[in-house]
Amino acid sequence: MDAAKSSHSPLLSKLPPKALPPSTKESIHGSLTTLRTSFRQGKLRPLENRKRVLKQIQTLLTEGQAQLEEAFLEDLHKHPLELYSGEIALVLAEIQEHLDYLDDWAAPQKVSTNVVNLPGSSAIVSDPLGVCCIIDTWNYPVQLLFVPLVGCIGAGNCALLRLPPEGTCDNIAAVMASLIDQYLDSDVVQYVVGGIDANIAMLEEKFDLIFVTGGTTIGKIVTRAAAETLTPVVLELGGKSPCIVDSNVDLQVAASRVAWGAVYNSGQVCLRPDYLFVHSKVATEFVGLLIERIKSFFGPNPQSSDSYGRIVNATQVARLAAIIDADRPYVVHGGDVDASSRYIAPTLLNFKSDMRAFEASAAMQGELFGPILPIVYYDNVQDAIDFVNARPKPLALYVFSNNQKDVVQPLLNQTSSGGVCVNDVTVQMTNSDLPFGGVGNSGMGAYHGHHSFRTFSHQKAVMYKSTMGDIPFRYMPYTPTSAKVLKLAMAPISRVQKRMAYVAAFVAFAAIVAGVVYAALNFPMCLVLPKTLGKCHYLAAVCATVNDGIIAVLEKHVHTNHTSLRGRLYSISVVCSSANE
Repeated sequence: MDAAKSSHSPLLSKLPPKALPPSTKESIHGSLTTLRTSFRQGKLRPLENRKRVLKQIQTLLTEGQAQLEEAFLEDLHKHPLELYSGEIALVLAEIQEHLDYLDDWAAPQKVSTNVVNLPGSSAIVSDPLGVCCIIDTWNYPVQLLFVPLVGCIGAGNCALLRLPPEGTCDNIAAVMASLIDQYLDSDVVQYVVGGIDANIAMLEEKFDLIFVTGGTTIGKIVTRAAAETLTPVVLELGGKSPCIVDSNVDLQVAASRVAWGAVYNSGQVCLRPDYLFVHSKVATEFVGLLIERIKSFFGPNPQSSDSYGRIVNATQVARLAAIIDADRPYVVHGGDVDASSRYIAPTLLNFKSDMRAFEASAAMQGELFGPILPIVYYDNVQDAIDFVNARPKPLALYVFSNNQKDVVQPLLNQTSSGGVCVNDVTVQMTNSDLPFGGVGNSGMGAYHGHHSFRTFSHQKAVMYKSTMGDIPFRYMPYTPTSAKVLKLAMAPISRVQKRMAYVAAFVAFAAIVAGVVYAALNFPMCLVLPKTLGKCHYLAAVCATVNDGIIAVLEKHVHTNHTSLRGRLYSISVVCSSANE
């Protein structure tokens, strides 16, 4: 570990102290009071204020990157490139998208208005929720805190951040707290640190939304607490994400991508492929390729590689070591453990065609969250589908195959998961145009990009009505006539009927315009209008004004050979003016 430090980082003496004073019930309540006051004062209502805070987060990450690199090396032995590509770059991309599109997202969205509410107009307004709580976790503490924070601020909310819990990534939490204090406006962003007591005190408070990233246990705890105050929650959890490798695929590429996904961040990724189904025709070859790829990543001894991370704490090391020991007869690669340095080797467990042993194994009893990959062979893709469907819905499903009809589409159509990636793993979450979130046990709600903005907004329905054209039949007392009229007006209209109505209205309008133009060109309007318009001064004035406008346009754009038309319109205008007098 010391050699790895010296290869790409200075000494850790610049790190702030690990231990942060834990937040108390009083300090948490005080933070919420500050945030609620700021929200009620509308500090983030103006879009420019939101963008200013987003740029503060941008500066925090760019200027604080060196400090974060040191902390991540200490806590997770994470290489700076992996920190940037897996965390910082994703947050910066999220910020840029919000800066680029926030004006469009925040603008009222016009929608159609039904017949009974005409004349009128309707719109959907994205309204900030208020004060939101964002609960971070330790495996990707920067990304999983700041990406939702970007959406929260972009939508106009204030935020209370729960930094990673005590005893996980303490150096990282200390650096993040220091950077937040230095760069972010404390009127709109505050944070909580500490252990279980801080969690309890925080969850006793009332929020307008709680956003949680973590396991199912923390998800259930937060949901129960939120139910007491009817607070909505977004749960980004995890689960055992399956990966199916068909025989009809480039095995070299598939092996590289599966191996990478299985050991990235030492397997501490909620999206990682957590178990592997390999078609029996290519299974032996594919397992061999997996071993080759892992060796090419880290060399013969991953423990000495500065590209391979560490498990977050001793508790997690002991849990993973127990799984390896229980399933050791099936270890075909790795299996080494060094608790003193929190090292778990990349480990492959090959159960071959023994489905019973595979199902009963320690590795298949829950989400692994470590660099262990259990493997089983299959002959029929329906067997894999049935296996997936017999278990809680995962956060992701991966399939490597070029056979769309018989493999990919059946897996897409017959299984349920938060997301699917074909011929790769985990990378779907880097596309901010896709919603990222789980289903069932793997979570509820989604975020990233515009989906984040909508998650942290209330879609408020707004209707504008005119006082003209009031319908008397809506009011009491009800009569048979009013019943007929209202039933007719409120009868359901199909999409086809709406289109036909629009076409009919357009044709009618065009016919009226054509009739007016024809009349102006072919009838002695100057003889008719005085008698008709003389009794209606308002309409006469309108006609005169309209005709004056038409004459002005003709004078500017129509050639001189149209003098007859101009003269006729001019005479109409004179008559209208006379009638008005």
